[in-house]
Amino acid sequence: MDSRTHAVIVDELPLARTGMAAVLRDLGFELLSETHSGREAAAIAAIDSPALVVVGAATDITSVETARRVMRVRPVPAVIVLVPPAAEQPVGYLLALGIRGVVLRSGPPDDFATAVEAVMKGTQYVAPGLHRSLAGSVQPKAAGADHGLTAREREVLAFLAEGRSNREIAAALSVTLATVKSHLVRIYAKLGATNRNEALGKAVSLGLLG
Repeated sequence: MDSRTHAVIVDELPLARTGMAAVLRDLGFELLSETHSGREAAAIAAIDSPALVVVGAATDITSVETARRVMRVRPVPAVIVLVPPAAEQPVGYLLALGIRGVVLRSGPPDDFATAVEAVMKGTQYVAPGLHRSLAGSVQPKAAGADHGLTAREREVLAFLAEGRSNREIAAALSVTLATVKSHLVRIYAKLGATNRNEALGKAVSLGLLG
């Protein structure tokens, strides 16, 4: 078996595990384990080196602690964390840990599939419904710590974190849509990102969003 297609799923609900497993099989993955235990998932990842670990709500430790343990495995697998919609989400913290994907646990299967495809290509993915969890002001940084972003580019980045569309950003800044797109191109280049999800993830990990 090709370890590049191996996956591990952890969630307390058998039905949730079944649904995630169905999506992964459709994408060509072979499941090493479906478990309710975060500790067990991390142990399996350490032994069998899966390509992907999907972390939902475990019965023994928190999803964040599960993710932390899996991220200590070598080689580090791609990790997707599923978070509940109602509680305060540690999305920024998860991205800073190096988690590649964060999606809503109650979200549609297509969103989960999109996240899997993105993270397996090496892209950081945050479900659109969680973008507002990254919202906040762009904090002042010492000289040289802003990665070359101008004040306007950081303003655009803050609007991205609020989940605003390009058209909404243009309206808020009283500029044209083309101007917003130009700002985004420069932001992506300076952060080494290819899309808004990856730009947000890198901005959080670099401490550019507060």
